[in-house]
Amino acid sequence: MKISHKTILVTGSSKRIGQEIAYYLAKKNAKVVIHYNNSKLDAYKTYNNIKKNINPECMIIKSNLESVAESRNLVKKIVEKFGSLDIVINNASIFNKINFNKTTQKIWDKHFNINLRAPFILAQELKNHLGNNPGKIINLNDWKTTRKSRFAYGISKFSLSGLTKSLALELSPSIQVNEIALGAILPPSDIKPSDYNKTKNNFGPSERMGNLSEINNLIEMLITNDYVTGETINLDGGRHL
Repeated sequence: MKISHKTILVTGSSKRIGQEIAYYLAKKNAKVVIHYNNSKLDAYKTYNNIKKNINPECMIIKSNLESVAESRNLVKKIVEKFGSLDIVINNASIFNKINFNKTTQKIWDKHFNINLRAPFILAQELKNHLGNNPGKIINLNDWKTTRKSRFAYGISKFSLSGLTKSLALELSPSIQVNEIALGAILPPSDIKPSDYNKTKNNFGPSERMGNLSEINNLIEMLITNDYVTGETINLDGGRHL
């Protein structure tokens, strides 16, 4: 599949990794949909920059991915504007530092609703829209899904791997579904970069952080390659080894 002229939803694309993915795809002449929930100011900065300086064919939309109704309506609104949706990149995620003992039902549900259920609902809506026409789903995951300090997060991301593989079978042959398991690309938003960079164990055999361009290159490969599906690609500098 070519990127040019395709409609691509990047969830959680107001800042950080999602923002960089949106910029990259817009430069490739894709019709990018900027999605946000709480980060309105950052989202509009991203949207305005793309619309004015990169590609005027873009869209911004607010949607609370904890809501089933809003998640379903997200795809409908995109199709109403552009007439199509070809690719979904599930970047939105919550990453709360809460251990097992402090994990309440509310915290558990929030992680699973955003990190797992929302990608499932978006896959359903994408398939309903596309029928047998070609499409792509790319899930951004984590190289490490067992985390004592981020208990619900880790389990929800472990479950996302199962969803990726099940969707790859269910939606074949028209829609390819893959995931990228990220290592150290950016320091976590709740950790000071200076503290994070002091810990060499964060980097693995590569002995460095990954670059945002390396995520974009991999995403481009997964979009343009129509044969790879059901895969977890580790982009972690070998840290999983």
